[in-house]
Amino acid sequence: MSKLLLKGPLVVGPHRIIRTDLLVDGAYIEKIGEVSGSAGADQAIDCHGLIALPGAIDAHVHFRDPGMPAKGTIRSESRAALLGGITTFMDMPNTQPPTTTMARVMEKRETASRDSVGNYAFYLGAASDNLDDIRSADPCAIAGIKVYMGSTTGGLLVSDPGQLERVFSAAPCLIAAHCEDNATIEAAMRRELTGRRKEDVPFIAHEFIRNRDCCVRSSRLAISIAQSTGRRLHIMHVSTKEEVEMLRPLAHGDLATRTVTGEGCVPHLFFSDSCYQALGAELKCNPSVKAERDRRALSQAIREGVLSTIGTDHAPHELALKSGPYQDTASGCVSAQHSLPTMLELCRRGEFTLEDLARAMAQNVATRYGIGRRGTLEEGNFADIVLVDMARPRQVTVQDLASPCGHSPFLGHTFPASVQHVVVSGILKVRDGKLVDERPGKAVEFCRN
Repeated sequence: MSKLLLKGPLVVGPHRIIRTDLLVDGAYIEKIGEVSGSAGADQAIDCHGLIALPGAIDAHVHFRDPGMPAKGTIRSESRAALLGGITTFMDMPNTQPPTTTMARVMEKRETASRDSVGNYAFYLGAASDNLDDIRSADPCAIAGIKVYMGSTTGGLLVSDPGQLERVFSAAPCLIAAHCEDNATIEAAMRRELTGRRKEDVPFIAHEFIRNRDCCVRSSRLAISIAQSTGRRLHIMHVSTKEEVEMLRPLAHGDLATRTVTGEGCVPHLFFSDSCYQALGAELKCNPSVKAERDRRALSQAIREGVLSTIGTDHAPHELALKSGPYQDTASGCVSAQHSLPTMLELCRRGEFTLEDLARAMAQNVATRYGIGRRGTLEEGNFADIVLVDMARPRQVTVQDLASPCGHSPFLGHTFPASVQHVVVSGILKVRDGKLVDERPGKAVEFCRN
């Protein structure tokens, strides 16, 4: 097995930050500490001036594979994710066909075993007619059970409270819920859109159509069902201050076994409703990006551990579907390739520390989902390492985008920090910001009783 030596980065570990060396042997971290000479390493990289973070584990991506290659594929989007510091991803089930059986989960895993440059896992989607599939699913082979309580891309929807209770009760592992209330959305659409020409509807209308009430109502219902059934729930892409306050009294105890937890996502942590005018359809996602007070509440909740994880909700669409009037454009933001740079920019602004990012983007994801030997930079763990330069700006250009969709809300933006090198299971896959190794990643192993 080959050895890789990373000389002199500032290593952000789970218990301390120290400037030292990282020695990787095969797939694992052999040593965190000063190494004399080359220690027999096949490759050594001078990392002085860089910061070593655990590779991000993104529990919330839509890679569109199978069925939507014009939007993205596991091949293209895993490359985009890796360039953004994501070494492990968990892909959502709203594909074509939807991932509602273990057979389809295994088909996606087979594709990833050939095409994904990062580590991979997949959710089993809940539908109105697959309770037996949910009940019999192998909890060690799936990221979790994904429940769409509000309609979104892909046609999966379970909104009836009785059906939701049956789905929750059947789930053999963590439930990841998209919480929006459809009746509230439909009423808001009638109020906001009736009597207006398509061309006259501003994109900020999205904030008032998929509004805070629709999120709060749905999250309250999900929490109630989780508590009554005793099942573990992770509320995805929390977007409102009110939801944060609902979660605050529940944010105690062991993260692995806690009944209810929540996730913050890149669009809601980085943007606010003041950005709709400039970004238009690029900022249209479900749930909607809301007010600055919500963005700040989410940021504070990450720092305090009220929201335990950060994901991207990366959801590419063809450029044609992100062009035109509000009602004709698709919901979903392209964000995986700029996942870590966005959060590093918020670090530069003083909203997060590097320790916050290491916990919320890696360690806490591994803990909540039951992923062994990943998520922290520790001897004996898999060597999933991202090295960043906090003083090297990088502008986002169309030419640099790895996703075939060819658009992003970050186009033209200059991030003050950049991802320089990425190691996945001991293999140097990104060097100086460029993909240099395309060997497949590994299937995630979940440790669940």
